[in-house]
Amino acid sequence: MILLTAYMAGKYLHHDFKDAEVWYDAGRRVLEGRTLANLPHYRYPPTFAVLVAPLCALGFAPFYFAWYLMNLWLFHASGDLARGIAPPGGQHVPRRHRWLPLLLVAAYAVDNLILGQTNILIIALVYLTFRDDLRSRQWRAGIPLGAAIAIKAFPAPLLAYFLFRMRLRLVASALLSCAFFLLLVPAPVRGFERNLREVSEWGQRVVMPYLSRGQAGDWGQHALDFGNQSLPAVARRYLTRVDAQVMARESDPIYVNVADLSSREVNLVVLALFAALGLGFMAACGLRRPRSQVELAGEYALATVLLLLVSALSWTYFFVMLLLPVVVALRLLDGGKPLTRLTVWALRAALWGLAVATVLLVSHFGRALGNLCWASVLFFLALARARWDLRTWSPTPSGPSGD
Repeated sequence: MILLTAYMAGKYLHHDFKDAEVWYDAGRRVLEGRTLANLPHYRYPPTFAVLVAPLCALGFAPFYFAWYLMNLWLFHASGDLARGIAPPGGQHVPRRHRWLPLLLVAAYAVDNLILGQTNILIIALVYLTFRDDLRSRQWRAGIPLGAAIAIKAFPAPLLAYFLFRMRLRLVASALLSCAFFLLLVPAPVRGFERNLREVSEWGQRVVMPYLSRGQAGDWGQHALDFGNQSLPAVARRYLTRVDAQVMARESDPIYVNVADLSSREVNLVVLALFAALGLGFMAACGLRRPRSQVELAGEYALATVLLLLVSALSWTYFFVMLLLPVVVALRLLDGGKPLTRLTVWALRAALWGLAVATVLLVSHFGRALGNLCWASVLFFLALARARWDLRTWSPTPSGPSGD
């Protein structure tokens, strides 16, 4: 931690601010009443800029280090939330359950910290939703999810999971909260009409391209380079002759395609893959509501992995979200549940697969092939198999009801 903090201080002294500078510029524009429309690299709605604006009023140095320290705390808090959602068997938490999950996703957490990104905040909010849903507090559970979607649209597909489980009050709470944070929170500062216009422009630029064409907003070619590990991006690298090298690098191109299909054909393949994942999720979880905490934790972990796979953008640092699936996998391996031998081996392979994929981050070619995407697919299959096993267990009903 000391070394990382020293490294961040060195980055500050060398004016290497990464995305923290973008957030600061956005916050300053809010304070000065200027538009956010033409701010480079700011692809968020006004909500986040308004929320960080008070911190930006302190000046860049306080903002830079406060944002870094805040994310350190949020990462630690996310670990506590994950362990609370999926507690290990017995009365005492084995020590390895405290440090091993954090270690396995440490590279992605550090990536977030160095870049100054928002994904650690997002996972903390999503894990709060899982925790409160676990406690059958649907109205309360929807608030952090709505806030997360208003900050960054990435976790919006989780609404589909809660609809599948008929958590209708949670979904209603999330939608109302999202509208509140998108439209009402910025309005006193930005003005209602201008904020509505900026939100609409953001939706047209970022959200609609994904909903209509499966494209990652206005990222263009950059969304298909090796940094994007989502299933749609990896599928397009395999099925079209696209250069997987980052455009900004003066390096030789990287091609990993085995076919050269049209955009429409690739979209059909991606939709088929999504359908297979969705059917696999439903087959593993069943239509009956979970009857125990461990079953619910397994579903949350599956939904988390599925979120990373179906997103239009899943940059490397997004995979800090695998913290909960790692905790759940360890819980299942040590919890004494009646898992089949195949399931045990699959969970172990998923954990080792994540470790190997992390090592392969040093290889641009390995990332072009989708190292993290395939590690996530393995995690999904292992957790789905475990969830299937758990359907024959937990004889005492203890699943969530309403509020």
